[in-house]
Amino acid sequence: MNSINQFETLILKILESDPQLLVAASVVLLVLIVIGVFFVSTLRKLFSDESQAPPLSEKDRLKKLEELAKEEETLREQRNEAKLQKISEKEDSAKLELQEQEAQLRERQILQREIKAEEEEEIDDSPSGLLEQLKQGVRKTREQFLQSLGETLQGKKEIDEELLDDLEEVLLGADLGPETCQRVIEVITEKVERKELKDPEVLQQTIKSEISSIMDKQYPEVGTKDTKPLVLLMVGVNGVGKTTTIGKIAAQYVDEGKKVLLGAGDTFRAAAIEQLQQWADRAGCDIVSKEAGSDPSSVMYETVSRAVAEAYDVVICDTAGRLHTKKNLMEELKKMVRVIRKKIPEAPHQILLVLDASTGQNAIFQTREFLEATELTGLVITKLDGTSKGGVIIGIVNEFDIPVRYIGIGEQIRDLRPFDPKAFADSLFE
Repeated sequence: MNSINQFETLILKILESDPQLLVAASVVLLVLIVIGVFFVSTLRKLFSDESQAPPLSEKDRLKKLEELAKEEETLREQRNEAKLQKISEKEDSAKLELQEQEAQLRERQILQREIKAEEEEEIDDSPSGLLEQLKQGVRKTREQFLQSLGETLQGKKEIDEELLDDLEEVLLGADLGPETCQRVIEVITEKVERKELKDPEVLQQTIKSEISSIMDKQYPEVGTKDTKPLVLLMVGVNGVGKTTTIGKIAAQYVDEGKKVLLGAGDTFRAAAIEQLQQWADRAGCDIVSKEAGSDPSSVMYETVSRAVAEAYDVVICDTAGRLHTKKNLMEELKKMVRVIRKKIPEAPHQILLVLDASTGQNAIFQTREFLEATELTGLVITKLDGTSKGGVIIGIVNEFDIPVRYIGIGEQIRDLRPFDPKAFADSLFE
């Protein structure tokens, strides 16, 4: 404390002895004060709220809050949509997997039943036996159609507009399809107007005659006995019996003494490759296959290359029953055809669409879809014996003018029969 007092006393004496020094000290002190004030003011502007943007008005503040709320709601909806999309994709994947497993199980059950049935039953290949088998195969279709037709015509004395409407309902119920039904009704109407048809009792014969006219078409044979190898490309959705159909056709060619090669082009399903291998073993023919996930076109190329190199008589190529979009389906089929034609320019000689008769009108939709993807040369209609919707064959032939090459009327290998249009039309009424 004494030291500080002594220092102050010394300063005062110096200032008193020299007034100019006092003035200079005062000026320096004033400058320091000004600098300090400026520095403090600058810091306040930098760190105080006064340096921020002016406060929003109540209206702008509410608008800003609404915008933030909308952004948050949009983000929430996007997150929910993403979650729902993932759930939907998982459900679709699980559903498709289940359908494929069910189709695989059905194929195996059919294969087992066919083997057992062939061991126990003799086959009657006589013309009368084949006709009886066809009648038995379309029994459900015939019984329902004739019952509905009989009930509609019962007690009718004249052919009027009401009866024609009822007839149209019967034909639609038989799965002939709208276009074919309209054609049949128009023919009946014209005959009634020309006084050629008056009695309702002869309507059944008139309908039979028109159906026979629709079915009685001549189509050129695709591929001849001299074609070697004869290449068949099989297409169709899963579950219609495509693999079974391939196996049965292969077995029939083998029975004729042909050297047959199968191409396992459905590489999307390991089960399809396994099933086709089983059919190859059973039919006594060879097969070209790769692991699941391989490029289907590479399987096609190896198949036809081997067929040419080893002089096979018949080549039957399987294709995927499920592709992700129609565009992929079209492109994959086109690619397969191009690859096959690199080795055999005129092949495939037949592109056959396999349809399940029990799906009714859905078979017409499938035909339309595949026609957009490739040029079909024929149809194979399976499972006729287990459904009352066999009339869909008439609708398909009338609407698309495509020949039916085979029909399936039972589980045995020989129950896949070359299609006889006249016999089929007759079997619906007898």
